[in-house]
Amino acid sequence: ELLPELFDEGSELLLEVLGGVFEGKYKQDGTGCDVQDDAEATHADKMTKDEGQLWFTENAVYMHNKVRAFAGWPGTSAQLVVQEKGKDPQDVKVKIITTRVSRPVGGAVLGVHEVKMNEKGDAIVITCDDGSQLEVLELQPPGKKVMDAKSFWNGMRGKDVERKRVGWSTGKVPGQA
Repeated sequence: ELLPELFDEGSELLLEVLGGVFEGKYKQDGTGCDVQDDAEATHADKMTKDEGQLWFTENAVYMHNKVRAFAGWPGTSAQLVVQEKGKDPQDVKVKIITTRVSRPVGGAVLGVHEVKMNEKGDAIVITCDDGSQLEVLELQPPGKKVMDAKSFWNGMRGKDVERKRVGWSTGKVPGQA
């Protein structure tokens, strides 16, 4: 959503200043440029793939924005637990490609770990710990191509699907200090 817009705006800005670079108006030593004050600069650690893990301990709006921010690399993923009757549950890590928020404000909700289809049948609804709800529109199971939520759900063929349970948290996720 945002990437094409940034690409267009960045291209326009580059074309505006490129002539000045060739004319010598802007130089590598900072002449003609707004030079960054290194004393006021802040350091950001390099992103890791672990940061793209969705645990649903935060609000759905936060999760949706995280999916958008991490599109491409490192991407976002979620742990689901698939239970077939009479068999042991299986942990399945899926890549989350596209989402939307269906319930931005939390509240009391039963079955917080339950994963289900929405009424339209076009999105998988995942309830966050605060009761807000995120709809997954596109996802990618391990070893498969990206698919819409309906195709994924049809592939489950009546199996029970839940999001993986994590211990109670105040926004911290497993593996982070």
